[in-house]
Amino acid sequence: MKKVLLYTMQGNADGEAALGFFQARGMRVDVRDVGRDGKATLECFDLAGRLVVPTVVIDGRVFFGFGANREEIEPLLHA
Repeated sequence: MKKVLLYTMQGNADGEAALGFFQARGMRVDVRDVGRDGKATLECFDLAGRLVVPTVVIDGRVFFGFGANREEIEPLLHA
């Protein structure tokens, strides 16, 4: 099973869509709330050089935003 890491924050619609997408497929998602967790904020910032939510990490591949990257993300779940 793929490892999914999701950096998001409460009220972020794209992050909520990403979480629902992965959960609907039975995937385990490690959700890190950058709005409440300073360590998660720094981790996310290190990935992008700025704070972008949601940031999705799947097996080391990083995607900034979910909706705009969904077509690229979906095939990774079956690889």
